[in-house]
Amino acid sequence: MTPWMLVLWLACDRTPPDKGDTGSASDTPVDTDTAASSDTPDVTDTPEGPGDATLDTVIACNNPVPPVAEGVCAASPGSNGAVLLRGTVLTDAGVLQEGSVLLDANGDIACVGCDCSADPTWEDAAVIACPQGVISPGLINPHDHLTFSEGAPIPDTTGRRYDHRHDWRGSLSTPSNAHGTGRTSAGNQWVEVRQLLGGATTIVGSGGATGLLRNPDVGGDLLEGADLPTVENETFPLGDSNEAQRSACADWSWVATEAEVGAMDAFVPHVAEGINDRARFEFLCQSSSLDGARDFTEANAAHVHAMALLGADIWSMAEHQTTAIWSPRSNISLYGNTLDAATMDNLGVPIALGTDWTYSGSATMLRELACADQWNRERLANHFSAAELWWMATGAAARAVGADTRLGVLREGYIGDIAIFDGRERPAHAALLGADSADVVLVLRAGTPLYGDADVVAALRASCDTLDVCGEARRICLSDEIGTTWSALRSSTPGAYPATFCDVPADEPTCTPSRPGSYDGTQTADDADGDGIVGASDNCPSHFNPIRPIDDGAQADADGDGVGDSCDPTPVSSDLDGDGVSNDNDNCPLDPNADQLDAEGDGRGDFCDVCDDVPNPFGVCPEGAPQPVDVVTLRTTLPDGTTVLVQGVVTAVARDGFGLQDPAVLDGRNAGIWIYTGS
Repeated sequence: MTPWMLVLWLACDRTPPDKGDTGSASDTPVDTDTAASSDTPDVTDTPEGPGDATLDTVIACNNPVPPVAEGVCAASPGSNGAVLLRGTVLTDAGVLQEGSVLLDANGDIACVGCDCSADPTWEDAAVIACPQGVISPGLINPHDHLTFSEGAPIPDTTGRRYDHRHDWRGSLSTPSNAHGTGRTSAGNQWVEVRQLLGGATTIVGSGGATGLLRNPDVGGDLLEGADLPTVENETFPLGDSNEAQRSACADWSWVATEAEVGAMDAFVPHVAEGINDRARFEFLCQSSSLDGARDFTEANAAHVHAMALLGADIWSMAEHQTTAIWSPRSNISLYGNTLDAATMDNLGVPIALGTDWTYSGSATMLRELACADQWNRERLANHFSAAELWWMATGAAARAVGADTRLGVLREGYIGDIAIFDGRERPAHAALLGADSADVVLVLRAGTPLYGDADVVAALRASCDTLDVCGEARRICLSDEIGTTWSALRSSTPGAYPATFCDVPADEPTCTPSRPGSYDGTQTADDADGDGIVGASDNCPSHFNPIRPIDDGAQADADGDGVGDSCDPTPVSSDLDGDGVSNDNDNCPLDPNADQLDAEGDGRGDFCDVCDDVPNPFGVCPEGAPQPVDVVTLRTTLPDGTTVLVQGVVTAVARDGFGLQDPAVLDGRNAGIWIYTGS
């Protein structure tokens, strides 16, 4: 048991939440040569992140899926509302060959494994058999501007590239959806249909449509029945929509305080979109609590774009487990560069993929995956595996929006949002890389078909419209979802950018980097990564790392060892502030403080602690003096919303929080509390 002193900002709900499964040690992966159908892997632990070999583990279930007469999948109806899916299953514990996923009548996942026949609902469930299908969680798009994505990409007629987002805002034609931006507007509906046909089931897009995809940043009925956390999606966290620049962090028109952001389930702000000092200043002002800055670089935050960062900045994101949301196509087409994905991965920053919008980005998550895959192969020497790229669109994206205890992985108790892809040409995770509209075989939201193979959908849901997608018969279920038909929606959105693509979308923004006068992305024997730096002069010859405006005239090399950050497995010094105390042991790792003074003992050194007289181990400083209380008083007599300081003993830890007990009242009914921290 570990003593903790905490500052809690509570709207006190004295009913302890259901903590659910706290996880257990992961089982040893099943060897693909010896696995039998009775060997079901453990897929109940905390999801693995990118870089973990677990994602690539192949588990042979030896439980053959019946062949289908044609196509990828075949379906037979059931009688109890449950759905059994069989095929190649992508889980956070590995790839189940000839695996199974069973959804109960509520659309929740009841079983994931090699054989789900032990579940009593199995026998009367509808069956979707996909011997060459790849069964994945539905894709999650954590960043789009949905109300600006009906239109076609903006033609790149000048070849101009920008240094900061305010350089192009106002000069590019980016009108909102021509056919409306409300929740029942044809404009929003068309954009959600396009995302759906690309395998997505959830989107954070500053708006949404009733029906179809889940919209956690809108919430309410746009969650489509799911119990998901609320996402605070903020395009201008500094309050700089008027494009004004500030010379001091305190001068920004901040949209929220640290305490307000700290209390959020998920905070998704645009941060450091650009490659100049102005863009980096935005990060510096949102990663510290000193000198008027506000620290939004925390575990409940996901920084959109995060381009203008140096090694120490990326280390800071990793230290606090802040997610980065990567939109490579939009970054490359606007700035000729993108975030340093390899350095982020090497330091442990979670990375999610988001499309941004159609004007400069990708039309669907599949096209964003295609760009990330191209960038990875051509500019990062295959730093990421196909599984890690897939994870960016599923598990990591769920984490970015605070929903990783309900979405993003296939595991018991999670919501059955599922997309099935054609795996006949590309196996497992690779089936999603380079896939087009015809490769999306089925999309389920909580077990209910929204779109897919015509015969499969017809066996499971009535009143769905037929359409031809690249020569394949498909059905889309719009009447029950949005009160219209496929043909009517198409007719009501004339001139809208298409919803389906049989090849590379017309006028798609580039994924090839270029900046006039610096590089054009051409790859040669002397410049394999196309960053404009040739031969021995390139400190990362296989990784794209040109000299950016923030780099002071040299390629990024945070630790000064001559190896560029992007291709350096250990890109930052073990003592970033040079005070003689290693980063792991330093209570102010980015500020020299050899004395390590910490008056209130909260683990944050006085030198970098904005409130060094009140414990604030999680970084947020209380607004007003907290009231010291014991656990019993907190539980029984204080009014909701009281700011308190409470000390106790941690007695239990789970994914969503921890238990705290007053050691002086070990046998009292009110001596313990559960502190819910979200995902």
